[in-house]
Amino acid sequence: MNAPDFPKREIKPIPPLDHDIALALQPYWWPLDRLGEAVEMLALRSGFINEGLTEPLTSPASFVTGERREVSDWFDWVADRLGIETVSVNTTVSGVSKFLKSGGPAIILNNAVGTMGFFVLLGSKRGNPYLLAADLTTGTCARDHLRTAICWHPEAELRPEIETVLNSAGVSPKRFNAVKNAMMRERLSGTWIDSIWILRLSASTGFWHQLVNAGVLRKVIMMLTIFALMYVLEITGWALIGSAALGGRLDIGWFAAWFLLIITMVPWRVAGSWYNAAFALDAGRLLKSRLLAGALSMNVETVKQQGIGHLLGRVMESQALESLALNGGVAVLIATMELFFAAWILAQGASAGPHLLLLFLWSLMAIWLSWRYYGRLYNWSMDRLDMTHDLIEAMVGHRTRLAQERPGRRNTHDDTSLQNYLAVSKSLDAAAMLVVSVLSSGWIIVGLIGLLPTFAGDAAISPTAIAITLGGMLVAQRAFGGIAGGLAGLSRAMIAWRQVSELFNAAHKRRSSQSYMTIGEVKDGTVQARLIDAQGLNFQYSPTSEPVLTGVDLIINRGDRILLQGASGGGKSTLAALLSGLQSPDSGLLLLNGLDRHTLGDDWQRVAATVPQFHENYVLSGTVAFNILMGRQWPAPDALVEEATVLCEELGLGDLLRRMPAGIRQQVGETGWQLSHGERSRIFLARALMQRSQLIIMDESFGALDPETLDLCLQTVLKRAQTLIVIAHP
Repeated sequence: MNAPDFPKREIKPIPPLDHDIALALQPYWWPLDRLGEAVEMLALRSGFINEGLTEPLTSPASFVTGERREVSDWFDWVADRLGIETVSVNTTVSGVSKFLKSGGPAIILNNAVGTMGFFVLLGSKRGNPYLLAADLTTGTCARDHLRTAICWHPEAELRPEIETVLNSAGVSPKRFNAVKNAMMRERLSGTWIDSIWILRLSASTGFWHQLVNAGVLRKVIMMLTIFALMYVLEITGWALIGSAALGGRLDIGWFAAWFLLIITMVPWRVAGSWYNAAFALDAGRLLKSRLLAGALSMNVETVKQQGIGHLLGRVMESQALESLALNGGVAVLIATMELFFAAWILAQGASAGPHLLLLFLWSLMAIWLSWRYYGRLYNWSMDRLDMTHDLIEAMVGHRTRLAQERPGRRNTHDDTSLQNYLAVSKSLDAAAMLVVSVLSSGWIIVGLIGLLPTFAGDAAISPTAIAITLGGMLVAQRAFGGIAGGLAGLSRAMIAWRQVSELFNAAHKRRSSQSYMTIGEVKDGTVQARLIDAQGLNFQYSPTSEPVLTGVDLIINRGDRILLQGASGGGKSTLAALLSGLQSPDSGLLLLNGLDRHTLGDDWQRVAATVPQFHENYVLSGTVAFNILMGRQWPAPDALVEEATVLCEELGLGDLLRRMPAGIRQQVGETGWQLSHGERSRIFLARALMQRSQLIIMDESFGALDPETLDLCLQTVLKRAQTLIVIAHP
């Protein structure tokens, strides 16, 4: 069948951006030289910072022609100056519309209008982007308009080709745009947009600030308000039905009024439960982020000095802290609030004085039982963590124990530990039994005893007062039951806090005052000949340990090839850690390109890269390409992946890549393709070489290679490394 003879659409050159769209977006487009101002204003408008900086943030002119790494490094520097986080977002063309519907706050770099600039996204309103204009006003624009600007270049390159195909196929004018857009989405579904940076609060920010910014405190206030309202309704219901029943006036009208009060409580209870769950999720998310940031901020040597079992125990306790603190804490908080309501109710009922005194004394006993339970739970938890450490160590060293330890002595320590564990477990169970069985049930008996003086007196007792008193006693019983139920979780959370507080506090980081330096400025330095200049370096791992390095003087010039040999424990690896910026000297002068660590900050590692010893280096779960390029750029463009492939060939890994079904994109690590020691060593070498650092330090990196492969790798390293230090045993 012949295609219908529709008129052909004339294909015209694609303008920089559709005029109507450019006109609509013009108020929201910022020039690149105002990027620092925009980021600061965005952080202020989003509530991430309370006041601006005294010195304006400036962006380097190299942004226009510089590589992506320069832009990423600048955003990292801005984050340190403002005390926030900036995260690069990679989304496909098809995912841009979804991001604009719910993303932000974010900076979107864009040059669709002809010159490099950006948009400042505050969030969204009714599904459309909510933007900060260049004149600092705010407004919304059509989501499709901003999406078109972001995706303009990849779509503009493809549009003439698609329009040519559709014209050849004779697609009708009515369907032309719909078909063209569908083909665009299909062809560009895997094309990435990497020009978006999201701003968010850093995990190192004050935890209270994080809670306020995330709306967690508002949820807590709403939750407590709803629960208080429910108690008022419940008390009113008790007073209503109690006075009617005891006064002999109970009829269908009184019952209907009480039933309506009960029905009214249902939606409020649902709302309270929702706020409780939302609070737990948000607070748990923030707590996890904080602990993770603290773990990554801890001193490397401090972490290394702890056993595997202790580290695993900390991980377990961090999980317990989140779940138990939130659940147990909320339960105890609500129960405490119920106690105050119970006291107020009892004050309105019969025998107010004796009941309030008894409630106070019983609360003191609850505190004593709780403290007693906490002490025994702490002893039990410490024994459990010690046994976890011993178990992990026994599992790791199982083969060593089988080969070296006499069979009769293998279980001696385990038997002693189990006996101690059983003893503290019995003590804990006894304390828990008192809390669970006595605290709640015993109160009812005590409350009824408090009524005896009132009944024994001559004064007439109002049925309403008796109903209110009984209601107050039941509310107090529920409160003590809530304390007993939440006490275990809260106590375990307090114990967990003692284990993970170091992680929590380690996340704190002050704002940086360091000036930004471009990649060129960092690499050029102020002293062209000398790369490293060290005078009088001293270092020790702790104040009580022996110094590892004392009075070290060292000069390394550009292009040097240095072999560093020495006996084990002589400080070679420690010196490598200082030169690569992983450690800072206790005293002495250490300059890189004529600049000290305070001036360079994290830029130090942009110049000096290290290949740690084999037992301290890892192949992470991911592709070979990821493991090699993680220190350069990831996700990586095809050209960079091709460069890594060429390097692998030079290091003798070509046969390995050809055996792998996916080549350099093959999954490796614990959950993927298993690599030999020699193959891992060459992955580590490739990882350091791909960073293109001026100084590369290799700490015993050739020990797992046979002579032929060692020679091949050494020649590659000598060819590619600008300045090289190789650490080896004599």
